[in-house]
Amino acid sequence: MDIKETTKEHEEFFISEVFSRQKVKLYKIKHWLFDFGGVMIEKTFTLSNLWRILEEDLKLKLPLKKDPHFRKLRRQCSSGILSAREFLEKVIERYYTPEKGTALPPKKKNIDYYLELWFHLYSQITELYPEMQVIVERLHRAGYTVSLFSNTMDIHAKSNELKGFYKIFDHVFLSNEIGMRKPDIEKYKYVLQQLNAKPKKCIFIDDKLNNLVPARQLGIIVLQFESIEKFKQQLNEIGIGNISENLRHEFRKSYKKYKDSKKEYKLAKKSYKKAKKEFLKKKKSSLKKRQLYYSRRKDYEKKKLEYQKQKQKKKKNLISKIRILD
Repeated sequence: MDIKETTKEHEEFFISEVFSRQKVKLYKIKHWLFDFGGVMIEKTFTLSNLWRILEEDLKLKLPLKKDPHFRKLRRQCSSGILSAREFLEKVIERYYTPEKGTALPPKKKNIDYYLELWFHLYSQITELYPEMQVIVERLHRAGYTVSLFSNTMDIHAKSNELKGFYKIFDHVFLSNEIGMRKPDIEKYKYVLQQLNAKPKKCIFIDDKLNNLVPARQLGIIVLQFESIEKFKQQLNEIGIGNISENLRHEFRKSYKKYKDSKKEYKLAKKSYKKAKKEFLKKKKSSLKKRQLYYSRRKDYEKKKLEYQKQKQKKKKNLISKIRILD
């Protein structure tokens, strides 16, 4: 077998293991983390459009995905090492070679012009999905903390902020600001630390599978976003299709009821065993001991029935299992 094929098989097996049935304990969930591009907004392909304009204006050919140097520059820009201006300058400097004896028109050697064009191209087409905005707002009212967790560049972040896109989130974690980008696992650890949150209390939504793998490795519940309809279906599968007001409080209240019934059942069981022991100690027990025994047994059976009822409710309404890969 070819080495590449073996590697691919191992990768598929690994992903399958990582995304095996995820147990979601709804009474523990506190944080929702959303990616931005491809989840809260449509993918813009702004840079692809900008590169086409640069190629036409400057008569250059950008290798894009094939060139590791270009990918490195892009990563540096989205992790804040380079600003959008520096990124653009380095791209033009590396890939543009003017013909001898020719001069560029002013706009073609003016970085400000292309930065403004870049900003305009991105701002013109970015709009929040109305339905996703509603879901985020409903999660707020349901009692959850909702955060943005995105790889981006400063020029995109500036546009998003000016358009008020970040206002609907409690916390905003942008790669260009914190100096780390997905799928670097340290970024996930940083976000958990800033939120003071345990992984099992978080649900993370991203459209890219490779961004979900590190989150799942840490124990975060993950959902791969494919479409708004599919996302709504996933919410139904988890058990929160109807994101009612104070939903988180209701889950916690229901779980407390289960815990209380479990505690009462254990106390009743202990009390019943003690009474039973006293009852069986002598062949002829006193009337008082017999009455106590039967009373404790009746109370124990009642508490046991209530506990089993609450346990079934917990399994049905408070715990769900979901797969990411079908």
